[in-house]
Amino acid sequence: MKFVKWSLVSALILLSAGCAKQAALPGLDDDVVLQDTRSFIPRQQYNEQQIALPYQPAENPYLAQRGRVDKGSVLLFIEAKKAMKAQDFKTAKAKLLVITGNDDSLAGPWVLMAEMALAEGELERAVEYFQKAIVINPKNVNAYTGLAVAQRHMGRFKLAQNTLTEALRVWPDFPEAHLNLGVLYDVYLNQPTLAQMHFEAYLFLATKDKQQAEAWFEEVQTRTGIQTSFIDLGPQQVAEAKQGTDKASQDKKGIQPSGTETQTQAVANGDTL
Repeated sequence: MKFVKWSLVSALILLSAGCAKQAALPGLDDDVVLQDTRSFIPRQQYNEQQIALPYQPAENPYLAQRGRVDKGSVLLFIEAKKAMKAQDFKTAKAKLLVITGNDDSLAGPWVLMAEMALAEGELERAVEYFQKAIVINPKNVNAYTGLAVAQRHMGRFKLAQNTLTEALRVWPDFPEAHLNLGVLYDVYLNQPTLAQMHFEAYLFLATKDKQQAEAWFEEVQTRTGIQTSFIDLGPQQVAEAKQGTDKASQDKKGIQPSGTETQTQAVANGDTL
């Protein structure tokens, strides 16, 4: 099974600027503790008639950002992408360095520089560039997945897991982060149940490119023996979870629930796990 790499399809949007905020990423893999990612698994909700409701995924906060980018930088970025596609990394790097020299608030050029470094086997440089992109714009979810790929190539599997967890903290419904976690758990961390959870999450959230993930999900499912869904618990269990959440909230406020009170508070995705 291959580790899933990031996509260049929406790379132009990576030019969005963000605040310069250092992201908390662990350093050495030996000192890294695996993070609990179960809370990021989406949940199917039901209405009072026990009919499944359409799932409304959280918006990608990176794409939601708005900002002005110099027209010249946009043109250079497009030209750099074309050069990368043609494997002309020298030209691509030159154009990207012009962009970063003119505007240090753009994360996108550093992501592309990191991707080229990774393609050339310069893992430390790739990590440096991906981290720089994250510092510039902590909402750049593509930089997290790219960084996790580099860390995985370096054998820092727990560190890669932490990085993908950070990506899900930024965007809990990030399909590629779930997919990469599934592969990481299955192939490198020997945790097939968690792998199955995140493969299922990817299949639930993704709108295309599902065939390979479906095969991986079915294969790991044969090893775990778990046939029930981690996402669709069924209307009865969802209703019970809602009641439990409401009662806990009322008990915390010192309010006793009424027998006729309508339960309206929905369980946030994964927060009860």
